[in-house]
Amino acid sequence: MATGISLEEESPADDERIARHLRETVLKQVRGDIDERVKRDFPSDRFFAGALAPESEDQLDDPDDDLQSKMEPNGLGATVRIRGGEEGDVLTLTVNASVWVRVNPTYEEMVNRDSFVALGDRDDDDEGDSLLPVFERIPLEVPPIKIPAEVLQTPTRNTPEVIRDRTQEAFEKAFSSARAHARENYDLYVETEEDDTVPPAALEDEESFRDYLSERAAGGTSALPEWHATLAVEVMADEENDDDSTIVDFEIANEALQSREDAIYTVRDPTLFEVGLELETSGDLEFVPFTFDPLPEDFRYNRDLWGHGRNCTITAPERNDQEVDEEGIPPGRRAPSAMPTATRLETQFIPEYRQLVYESADRNVDATFETLADLDDGGLDLLDDISTEMRRYLSEEYDAALQQYRQRDDWDDDPETGDLADFNEDRAAFEREIKRFERGIQCLREHPETVGRAFELMNEAMDRMHQFPGWRLFQLVFIIMEVPDVASREYDQWNEVSWRNGSTEDRAEDADSALDIVDVLWFPTGGGKTEAFLGVAVWSMFFDRLRGKDFGVTAWTKFPLRLLSLQQFQRMTETVMYADLVRREQSDIGSHPSRPFSMGYLVGKANTPNALTGYDNNNHQRYQGPSGEDLRREAKVVPSCPACGSDIEVRITDDDHRLTHCCTASSFDCPWQSRSITSSEPYGEEELPVHVVDNELYRYAPTIIAGTIDKITAIGYQRKFAHLITGEMDLECPIHGFASLGECTEKYGCPIDKDEFSDMARPVEPYDPAPSLMVPDELHLLEESMGSFDGHYETGVAELQDLVEAGTTKVIAPTATITGFEDQVHNLFMRPAERFPSPGPYLRENFYAQERAETQRYYIGLVPHGKTHINSIIDLLFYYHREVQNLFREALENPNQVLTGAVFEGSDTTTPLEADSIDEVLALLSYYSTSITYLLSKKDGDRLDQSIVSQLDTYLQKDGRPPLASERMTGGTGFETIMEVLDIVEDPWDEDADKQILNRLIDRGVLEEDVSDSVLSLRSTLENSLDEENEVVGSDQFDSERASATEDTREALAWLLASRLNTITATNMIAHGVDVDRFNMMTFFGMPRGTAEYIQASSRAGRSRPGLVFNVAHPIRERDLSHYHFFEKYHAFLDRLVEPVPINRWAKNSVKQTHPGLFMGLILNHYMYREGAGNLYFGDQAEKFADSVDERELRQQMLGMFGDPNDHEEFKGDIEDLTKEALSQLRLDDDQWTSGRIKRSPMRSLRDVDEQLPIRSEYRYREIFETLDNR
Repeated sequence: MATGISLEEESPADDERIARHLRETVLKQVRGDIDERVKRDFPSDRFFAGALAPESEDQLDDPDDDLQSKMEPNGLGATVRIRGGEEGDVLTLTVNASVWVRVNPTYEEMVNRDSFVALGDRDDDDEGDSLLPVFERIPLEVPPIKIPAEVLQTPTRNTPEVIRDRTQEAFEKAFSSARAHARENYDLYVETEEDDTVPPAALEDEESFRDYLSERAAGGTSALPEWHATLAVEVMADEENDDDSTIVDFEIANEALQSREDAIYTVRDPTLFEVGLELETSGDLEFVPFTFDPLPEDFRYNRDLWGHGRNCTITAPERNDQEVDEEGIPPGRRAPSAMPTATRLETQFIPEYRQLVYESADRNVDATFETLADLDDGGLDLLDDISTEMRRYLSEEYDAALQQYRQRDDWDDDPETGDLADFNEDRAAFEREIKRFERGIQCLREHPETVGRAFELMNEAMDRMHQFPGWRLFQLVFIIMEVPDVASREYDQWNEVSWRNGSTEDRAEDADSALDIVDVLWFPTGGGKTEAFLGVAVWSMFFDRLRGKDFGVTAWTKFPLRLLSLQQFQRMTETVMYADLVRREQSDIGSHPSRPFSMGYLVGKANTPNALTGYDNNNHQRYQGPSGEDLRREAKVVPSCPACGSDIEVRITDDDHRLTHCCTASSFDCPWQSRSITSSEPYGEEELPVHVVDNELYRYAPTIIAGTIDKITAIGYQRKFAHLITGEMDLECPIHGFASLGECTEKYGCPIDKDEFSDMARPVEPYDPAPSLMVPDELHLLEESMGSFDGHYETGVAELQDLVEAGTTKVIAPTATITGFEDQVHNLFMRPAERFPSPGPYLRENFYAQERAETQRYYIGLVPHGKTHINSIIDLLFYYHREVQNLFREALENPNQVLTGAVFEGSDTTTPLEADSIDEVLALLSYYSTSITYLLSKKDGDRLDQSIVSQLDTYLQKDGRPPLASERMTGGTGFETIMEVLDIVEDPWDEDADKQILNRLIDRGVLEEDVSDSVLSLRSTLENSLDEENEVVGSDQFDSERASATEDTREALAWLLASRLNTITATNMIAHGVDVDRFNMMTFFGMPRGTAEYIQASSRAGRSRPGLVFNVAHPIRERDLSHYHFFEKYHAFLDRLVEPVPINRWAKNSVKQTHPGLFMGLILNHYMYREGAGNLYFGDQAEKFADSVDERELRQQMLGMFGDPNDHEEFKGDIEDLTKEALSQLRLDDDQWTSGRIKRSPMRSLRDVDEQLPIRSEYRYREIFETLDNR
């Protein structure tokens, strides 16, 4: 079957061949293209892709025929555009299909009937004493149908007679041939008046069974289906074009009738399988494309759509967008085809898209950490070389691309409004990047002792930490671009934005300073965005220390999802620790007053405690001793030491009340523990510089804070948040860290008397206190109400910083979608935005990265017909994991067959594998042993998990195979479980875990107990042979032991390797930040609601190996079917079809939600720090404040908190009214607490949107009704 995918490499890599084999094996099973008999199932119950169902006699009067046509369609159609043609030219239509006929079972099949797996959705009516249903496949040989060109040039709603006659003749000939083939080659099942009960005597031996079948055949007739198909053709005028083209619709339909008895008793199955159409023109007759309208006009895009399919898609093999050209250039690195016509079209009922690798380009420069760690000795020269290459690319590559585009018939060369204008705009954007990069180099040169040295130290830290040698181009250029912007906090001359001048782009906003600009960092998932902004952060850390900022927050990174924040926190912790080791070696910043670099995890009490001491807070006791072990384990956010890999133990300290992460290795084995420490720093030898308790963050102001986006709401209820965002710290407790307002931040646990605290604490004066950087990661997730609320809080924080002249924080915003980025940034931050990198001259090439002709992942579209959605998912998982088990077993039993490539399907090659030994192949197979099923709802997950146990495990057990080992990863899964699951998948070589798997397989009867020891021994040899550091045990020893092991031992090892955690059901919580190389098969339980979510989720598969992504559309959801019908085109332009982020900071009712928090934030984190303000947590103090405050000034400040909405009068009026009302409530209410006097409580989360109701007891109905009236 044609796939629509070019697979023409002479010798694909081994992992590519494995992926193709698994893909081909699974797809054969779902479409029916198999060389085996179907047993127990009706073929239409098993093969759910590409089948056209017959009309059912008991459904002819079904009023819901539209639903039925979607679940079990009987037609497949193609609407195409045809142009030209002279007398004698023809369109040749070829129908491809297959049918299945019922045959008698063999004696062996009857005896072993219980071992055959039935996958049908129907109730199992297959009684043990009846004749086993067995079916054989017959390819239909439909003669090509020649259609004269002139017939296709005259519009008609009815099928022209010449087509009808030729079609009828072709189908009759094909069906007659199939019947003759069946009678001649198969022992056909005979329908008799008797039932199918087989007498016991007939099963005594094979001869008795043959006699029984002979006697039975004499009393009946062969049960051959009455196949019947039609082809309808409608010709329509092409109203969109002025040429001589017409629109022609072809539809093949299964017109056979199936009786109820046939359907129930699996007698006849007149379904047509693997149905497809091929259309080919001759002479001047040709196909011309439609336009794929969802894709916006752009000179880079090929918007040609070769037809509209029904229950299929339509491709033009000769115009395959996925092919590499004669020079080896992939499609993303060249201009689209200049002459969009075709002479051959095909329908595809399983559409596929092969996404190619998009990787960093080197551009003849080697950006190593080592070179860049010494600017004078090669580092600056390297940066100058990059600048030269950028200039060369700007002049040469853009000109070459323009020449290609001008060869297109549809190119518009108007420099003002045409394609040329867009091309020049993008070229100008790249030129701005060059100017910014050169500006960064100049900044390094002009400030070698601070800016330049910080850059060198950052590269030194990266060199020590990473196993790879250097930066990707886009990372390095981005870091250098950001350097002068952040340096402008110290050196004013770099605050200018002259590099923005001369742009042809319409600006949403002008920029007053470099720090105002939000740099939106867009790069495909897995491309290295995290390392890019971490590079900026680490440079900023060193820069802060070198310029005299000895403590305080340098960077605040915020994540929409807790799992994302946890994984990124672990990566950042490793980075910060290596950076601190480098810092300690510097004579000027290596010791006091320069503080250690540290990390803070700010996520809230649902994950880590807000405080260990406090009023009515006994957390310090709860986390102590054996009884607190579970709590301490739950608070662990770094599972292993980043420096040495040893386990981490969470401990609680008695003196300074901290929850610490401690490395359990000895100081001899851990480079972190062997560092030189002083008594002035808070961390013991074994402690990581990590803070996970909110109050600890306020006490130590960690260098980098990582947490959830929701914690920004803390400004509305926690006055100590000012320690982090505006540096409102003036004292340092000798025991508990930074403090303010004359009291210890850990006052409930501090032994120093409050009256003596100011005298005993050391005065401190923060330098340039606001964070230099803020990184809202996954910007595209800040949408709708959460985005609106966050936007208010973002400008609220900026206003608090501006009020005390704490400095402007630079915002770097990594995102998965670039669609409408300026509008989103405006709504969130009220700032201008720049995109990096800018679009290159081609669709998938710019200076920094380019497409490579190797597979990243295969996207495969399926719509289940005749089978429920969930059961089609179960079938896919069954076929996939069964084949993975087969490959493990084959590799251990017949290694030569595997190494020669003989067992692998799906690749047009007969060359051997690249692997020299079978242990290498086993290691590769392990990358494909785990599948993920992506769920759209928790309810789907509950159903699927139940089906895996009740159905899938039964299928495998009947086949003598091990069951699947499944886990869930949803929003309700705990941190510890998530990390355990990821650890198991990332590193499956755990001897204790493997012993448990073996015991489980023995308990279930899959393995015999006596193979346990031999399997574990062979497994140990395999692990050692794959260990690159083990020089004793090699591939030869493993192969020798494998060959001498028993067959049972080899099979047991195969089952063990295939039975490690191998299937995961997950929701969108894995769509971000789960970076695991062993996730290479993914199934979608329907189409996600947004394209951005789909991109993020599907990119979990195929990160380092070719991945398989099966998108199983729901057959009755219109959105799913729309994506299916445009499958190839949709996936070719996924990034460009992301929906704009829906966000409106001026939403009518949003101000009511956020005003209380911003009002309280202004009071607690600004006014409370004014001299003589008092404790504004208390209502009586707030009342005095309300009486004395300058109301006009406060109203202006509140408008500033919301971003100065001067152009939104109604919104502005609401803010002023709510502020006036809040001040009135502070004066008139008598609640003890300030927050209690305000009508609405401050938000505790950006997701906190439910209306809050006061709850109190009342004795009279009147008070109750008054309360309700005043809501």
